[in-house]
Amino acid sequence: MKKLIFNLFAITTLVFTSCSKDDDSNGTVSLNGTWKLTAWNVTTGVDINNDGTASTNLLQEFDCYNNETIVFGANNTVVANSTSYADITAEVTTGTTDEYTFQVDCIEENDTTPLTWTLSGNTITFDSGSPEDVVVGTLSGNQIFIAIPEGFEAYDTNTGNVVVSQDLVFVYTKQ
Repeated sequence: MKKLIFNLFAITTLVFTSCSKDDDSNGTVSLNGTWKLTAWNVTTGVDINNDGTASTNLLQEFDCYNNETIVFGANNTVVANSTSYADITAEVTTGTTDEYTFQVDCIEENDTTPLTWTLSGNTITFDSGSPEDVVVGTLSGNQIFIAIPEGFEAYDTNTGNVVVSQDLVFVYTKQ
């Protein structure tokens, strides 16, 4: 029986959407404060919770990542707080070749990551101090989007080949 393991890009710190009322006088959102993860969006819906309904917001499909936050502070600092992550596996549903039954385990953790950020025009850049960990997002109105190319992938455990690959967009909402 073919088994799959899913890899979700783990920097859950990088995309924001705001319904905030603390805009400044020129209409831009103040980034300072707490932002909570509210969506992980993919292009094609996936039914990870096996309820018969696929969703393009993966957070609607499992109970992990419920309390992930980013806190913007003084001097362009930000702290990303992670409280869990998803360990997702899947097996091909008996009698099919391309339908899967998923198993999700939410692993608790308490991890904080200090970052810095800069805003230039509508581009926000997050930096951990390592060149390979710089992530760039786009500010549009009161939303920031960061697309992670191929951030949602499934691997066949028998062959190691990628069998599902989709771009992933993190969405955080200002609290």
